[in-house]
Amino acid sequence: MCGIYAIGPWGYTHVVKYLKKHLRIHIIILLFITNLSLGQEKVSIDQNVVKYEIKDEFERFDDIEPTQNDFKGLSLIQNTDSDIEIANSYGGGFIGYDIYFKIDKNLNIKNVTYNYWTDNIDLDNIITYKVCKANLSLNQNPFINLKELRGKYTFEIERYCNGDLMGQEIFKGKFKTFREINKNSADYKWALKQNKGLKNVKNLNGVYLSPENPPNLISDSRILIEELEKVSEFKNKNIKAFVVINENGIVEKSPIRFSIKLTAELEMKLTVLLIQYTKWNPAKINGKAVKSQIPVVISTE
Repeated sequence: MCGIYAIGPWGYTHVVKYLKKHLRIHIIILLFITNLSLGQEKVSIDQNVVKYEIKDEFERFDDIEPTQNDFKGLSLIQNTDSDIEIANSYGGGFIGYDIYFKIDKNLNIKNVTYNYWTDNIDLDNIITYKVCKANLSLNQNPFINLKELRGKYTFEIERYCNGDLMGQEIFKGKFKTFREINKNSADYKWALKQNKGLKNVKNLNGVYLSPENPPNLISDSRILIEELEKVSEFKNKNIKAFVVINENGIVEKSPIRFSIKLTAELEMKLTVLLIQYTKWNPAKINGKAVKSQIPVVISTE
């Protein structure tokens, strides 16, 4: 069963009217969220699932830190003994996408979403997507062992413009976790090397994605941790946020993206805390302070 949903809790028309009325210069919008029927798709186990290291048509994601190549990442979260969340994210500065699976202990896919975002959109021609099918294969049962987990997946997607079908797409991704791996191992060093991207690249908004001299935190992280501990909804030990730090060393309110699915209320609270309780030495190019976009791990540890 396919499903297509409007942005947030509103209908399509209300979203467009709101955007036209309230947004001004810089916006980031999740263009689409889809959900497959709960428990309808099942994860397959294949010990010989396509290798992460092989270059092929599957986009690669991993949890090596820091990810320098346009912020491709993997997030694995085991909230309980009964479900695991697998998320892949990509941010290229002014476009990106977030892919999310939630599976249960019986290896049923309970939820799967595909979110596409951009900060340069045509409000009169809203593009949406519908995922009709999602196949996920893992090399092992993650409820038995998460270490060295790798997998591949394929989305069958339909693209719509203002509700009219415009075409079909196939998205293929694969991932591998390097959690608990020896950082001196050949596998880890290889993944770290393949993640390295070009330095001093700017997006269309003049934000540097990987400056030679990146920003560094100068405020006391303990104060932020104390404030995080007051947020009852903050249950994850580590959440990655993609933030823009301006020339004054301040986190900008927009755009901020989070690597996993959060409630709007929690996103707002974390955004406020990042702005109020972090201060940075800004990135520099040839000695001059510049805007930059970096991944930041929010944690109480």
